Amino acid sequence: GGYGKDPGFLRGLASRSLCFVADVHKDQRIWLNDPEPYVPPASGGRGRRASKRRTEAPGQTVAQWARQQSESAWKRITLRQGEKGRLRAEYLHTRVWVWDGKEEQARCWRLRVRRECGAKSPSHYVLSNAGNEIDVSRLARMQGRRFFIEHAFREAKSERAMADYQVRRWDAWHRHMALVMIAMLFVVKERLLLKQEAPLLSLADVVMVLEKLLPKPEPTPKQLARLIQERHRRRQAATES
Repeated sequence: GGYGKDPGFLRGLASRSLCFVADVHKDQRIWLNDPEPYVPPASGGRGRRASKRRTEAPGQTVAQWARQQSESAWKRITLRQGEKGRLRAEYLHTRVWVWDGKEEQARCWRLRVRRECGAKSPSHYVLSNAGNEIDVSRLARMQGRRFFIEHAFREAKSERAMADYQVRRWDAWHRHMALVMIAMLFVVKERLLLKQEAPLLSLADVVMVLEKLLPKPEPTPKQLARLIQERHRRRQAATES
């Protein structure tokens, strides 16, 4: 819900005609009908004129709405083929109105609530600005792609040293991340190239093969001497400082 909780971020995506599927927190407030926000008229002739919009329509959280739905309202959808068979989940779906208390009008978006098969409570609450031409199954698969995004981050950290940096400037951090992404791109291309021959090939497999096959140059005595001298120079400079 780190991204979905920011209404300005979601409005920015919608204003650029970008279709989003964003997780939100369970306390996200929604309305089942247009709350019709308005600026209260001035009362009497004194005081400052009201500028903050308000609504008389009662709202509720996405968690409250989900608890009110019957078991028959949950629909099971197949997301993808996993290593242990088809991955399925159960979903609720409806149209809701979302208003952050600042916009002139509320926005009508789609709400999806997901729970794992056999679970009693939801695992994800999702808002989307997708139009009616995108069916609920496709929305479910779009939300499910979050798994692959997070898996890519885990692989980049464990195999390509994404989190192993000690820098003080942003440009050095950018260079480190650029090298990590180039390395990830290379490994992904290798996996795609060998997909038919080795369908279970992992990123760690490719890294292990490269470490074993790539030649490692043997340093000469002069290179080792220069390395030791440089280490001593830095040690002496640290002592003097």
